[in-house]
Amino acid sequence: MLPRWLVVALGIIALFAIALTSLATVTVREAFPRTEGEVSSSAISGRVDIVRDELGIPQIYADTPEDLFAAQGYVAAQERFFEMDFRRHVTAGRLAELFGPEQVETDAFIRTMGWRRVAQAELGMLSPTSQRYLEAYTAGVNDWMAGRATEQMSVEYAILGLTGLRYRPEPWTSVDSLAWLKAMAWSLDGNNELEVERATLLKTLPADQVDRLFPPQDPDIAPIVTDGAVSGGAFRPGDRAANRRELDGLPAPAQDAIGRAGRLGQAVPGLLGETGDGGAGSNSWVVSGEHTASGRPILSNDPHLGTSIPSPFMQVGLHCRAVGPACPYDVSGFAFAGVPGVIIGHNARIAWGLTTPNLDTQDLVVERIRNGRVVSAAGAEDLQVRTEEIRVRGEERPRPLQVRVGPRGPLISDVDAQLAALPEPESAGGDESGDEYAVALNWTALRPTPSIDAVFALNRAGNFDEFRDAAAMLRSPAQNLIYADVDGNIGYQLPGDVPIRDGYDGSQPTLGWTRRTGWTGMVPFAELPYAYNPPSGRIVAANQSVVEPYPRPLQAGQSYGWRSQAISDRLAGQPRIDLDFAQSLFTDESFRLTEPLLPLLRDSYLADPWVREARDLLRTWDGQMAADSAGAAYFALTVRAMITLTFDDELPPELRASGGDRRYAALAELLKHPDDPWWDDVNTPQRERRDDIIARALLRARKEGVVLMSNDIDTWRWGRLHTIGLRHQTLGSSGVAPVERLFNPDPAPVGGGSAIVEAWGWDATSDNFRVTAGPAMRMLVDLSDLDNSRWVNQSGTSGHAGHENYDDQFELMITNRLQPFPFSVGAVDAAATRRMWLIPR
Repeated sequence: MLPRWLVVALGIIALFAIALTSLATVTVREAFPRTEGEVSSSAISGRVDIVRDELGIPQIYADTPEDLFAAQGYVAAQERFFEMDFRRHVTAGRLAELFGPEQVETDAFIRTMGWRRVAQAELGMLSPTSQRYLEAYTAGVNDWMAGRATEQMSVEYAILGLTGLRYRPEPWTSVDSLAWLKAMAWSLDGNNELEVERATLLKTLPADQVDRLFPPQDPDIAPIVTDGAVSGGAFRPGDRAANRRELDGLPAPAQDAIGRAGRLGQAVPGLLGETGDGGAGSNSWVVSGEHTASGRPILSNDPHLGTSIPSPFMQVGLHCRAVGPACPYDVSGFAFAGVPGVIIGHNARIAWGLTTPNLDTQDLVVERIRNGRVVSAAGAEDLQVRTEEIRVRGEERPRPLQVRVGPRGPLISDVDAQLAALPEPESAGGDESGDEYAVALNWTALRPTPSIDAVFALNRAGNFDEFRDAAAMLRSPAQNLIYADVDGNIGYQLPGDVPIRDGYDGSQPTLGWTRRTGWTGMVPFAELPYAYNPPSGRIVAANQSVVEPYPRPLQAGQSYGWRSQAISDRLAGQPRIDLDFAQSLFTDESFRLTEPLLPLLRDSYLADPWVREARDLLRTWDGQMAADSAGAAYFALTVRAMITLTFDDELPPELRASGGDRRYAALAELLKHPDDPWWDDVNTPQRERRDDIIARALLRARKEGVVLMSNDIDTWRWGRLHTIGLRHQTLGSSGVAPVERLFNPDPAPVGGGSAIVEAWGWDATSDNFRVTAGPAMRMLVDLSDLDNSRWVNQSGTSGHAGHENYDDQFELMITNRLQPFPFSVGAVDAAATRRMWLIPR
């Protein structure tokens, strides 16, 4: 993401750094946090104790909630301020100020969506209590910043300063905290890319062939909620063809606008961590005491996000010294740096985890604009127009950006037209009548809601009713919430805003001038699926379908359930689950695609002995995607070759790497139909069938194995291809080796893969299988003894390169060595290695 001139500057700096190693060491260490002794603070009213263990995880003790959250803000800034500052530049559309013209497109797209404007509107909607807590957190961050030189805040500033950047971070604000929830919603919500993909494919392929790329859910895979229905306005536990015809009839300028909107959508995800083929997702499950060795529930969670260093999460404990109405918090778990409270974790009564439900919260709407007004079924409606300025590093004058917002959302296709140096947004295209076409993004996250109220309410909830009350406040990003409590209850709740659509299902872009395009409201919370103490005593939520059937369109792009079913099968096969067994589930390496495909590969006729030699690896392979397995390496190469040979000849280049486990599910379904048209290579005169593609894939995989590993198949290993190397989101991809060595840990081999419980997903556009997404953390909560719980982070507590807690949990994570998760005062004291006291100034 760095401009070329900055890479050159960093290279020169690196040479000086090598020559002046001691000076470089001092510069790096200057920003390390103070973790011992007394420190005066103007953000608190009473003494706050901050206890850290050998992993640097802070446990904070205070007498008031305001002091608790002020101290959390202070500690977050100590450990992760550059990350926080970078994130707020992302959400405000201000990256070009730091990194130059290469970031203008991203800034323009985010400004057009208006993330920060929405967050500003949300601030006034929050409860007075939440506003006080945000203000306290903000005061803690700014107290840490006060009197500190920029280069003392983080080594990244020192390095950027040497390249000529004259920059002083602005004071933190409550809006900065709220805006990050928009970035997470973008990463976890919606289906705008799926809508663009369908619309693009339907321009060149028959509808039934497109449908094969979106196969139906396997009915044998259990949804999260296995029974229940909407009745009497509440959930009780226990038409696309017309739209296609409309899209076919759109004039070329409207089709072009859809394509521009889809391309711009790719500008943001990389800033929130790479996701690659694996995509963002998560595993979570909870079992009741009837299935555990302790007789009390166990809850497990490992969210899958883009890999990065520092990790997206930061471990923390927030403890009122005397828990009661005046100070109700005694909670520990995983937080986002820059956001107060605990996002995933437990308090003294309940535990909870989160996974992505893939709710369909977005619609792309093709708008017809006539004489500067949006045409709708009810008549013409006005556009809101504003001009913003994007400041760009190295440029004297800011670049103007005109943003137009229609009745169904911002016109995101405008951005592409302006960035192409066209004179006005009207050049997005018009038809012979003079009408202009643009694409609006209708998205629930762009409608202000007080969602952060849910975080504080969840942190203090003490039973399932209070847990559901808190969940009702979480409007965006929508999440699957699993639950357990110390009394032995388990549960699940789906919260979030889900649009009620008028006569269409949201699977493809719709037309704004028809009656079939609007939202008539949101699904009432009472109708959203939940479960409480289900008869099975088990709940698994791993991005699969929430419930089937459901009376309204609910999800889009959900997982095909291969991970969830593997977890369910393992849980059902273990009569008494303990924490050791629970921990082993994180690294389940079984791959469901082996069931239909492996027998065909093993029986394939191959005339070439050189290819047969490699294919014979599969005859003895156990089907596990283990890092030390040669069979796993050859299987992965063969599957990738099959997907390429089957689909790429008929897909446009921008869609060839899309799909994740949906592409695997499509391949699995096609294996049942040896003569399906998808098997045919349209670039050859003969007609290919399934077995032809299998033979070609085995040959291609053999050749790629030689290139990527060696000709000697005895040396092949899945971990030689499939490695994880955490990258710093800015300087970690500089292209300057000494700088990258400072910020990025050495790569390491891992097992698992996309659509596997050990979900280390890779970038399908690359030549290798480098991991780009996976577990950002792992957590096991033992409701029989909270101090017996376990956790681990993807990188470490600190965001400071070179600090002992910067990447000390990385090896623990990839080798599945969870650490003790102390909660009680006694357990925290026993693990303590450093103590700091914040004293009122």
